[in-house]
Amino acid sequence: MAQHEYEAKFLSIDVDAVRDQLRAAGAQQAFDKTMFTRLIFENDAVQGEQWLRLRDEGGKKTLTLKQVSDATTINGTTEIEIEVNDLDKTAELLGALGLRQVRYQQNYREEWQLGDITYDLDTWPDLPTFIEIEGPSEEAVRKAVAALGFDYEQARYGSIDLIYKSELDRDILAGPTLLFTE
Repeated sequence: MAQHEYEAKFLSIDVDAVRDQLRAAGAQQAFDKTMFTRLIFENDAVQGEQWLRLRDEGGKKTLTLKQVSDATTINGTTEIEIEVNDLDKTAELLGALGLRQVRYQQNYREEWQLGDITYDLDTWPDLPTFIEIEGPSEEAVRKAVAALGFDYEQARYGSIDLIYKSELDRDILAGPTLLFTE
């Protein structure tokens, strides 16, 4: 069954200050800055505001169907996610089912946990590092946002392509890759 995601992104952060705040609040670092790779698949049934993401999270591998119904609200995205053990075989299976790999993307993620809140420091090619705060409900996320001193009205929702569009006027959905250059 699809689960609502309750996550809010905040751009233009002081990464070191945020880390210090998280440490001071008792948050634990779940993992250090780790390269994530994602393969995005689509077909006639899975397209537009819906996509299938096969992701290597630096060891853990997941297959997720994401669907955005409203990118302006905290509960406008749902997902169904499973863990898989073989990225290549899963990609091969998806291809055999008629899905096309339309994008290959890289980003770095550093994750912190405090109670049932996850704090991800995400770095994407050509964008400054930002924070994504995820929790079990909108209320929980609002409290976590306030505790870090962010203005909830400045929160961003939806997928990364919207941030590229607003911040860099760049359409990352038009290209097959989004990679870090040396």
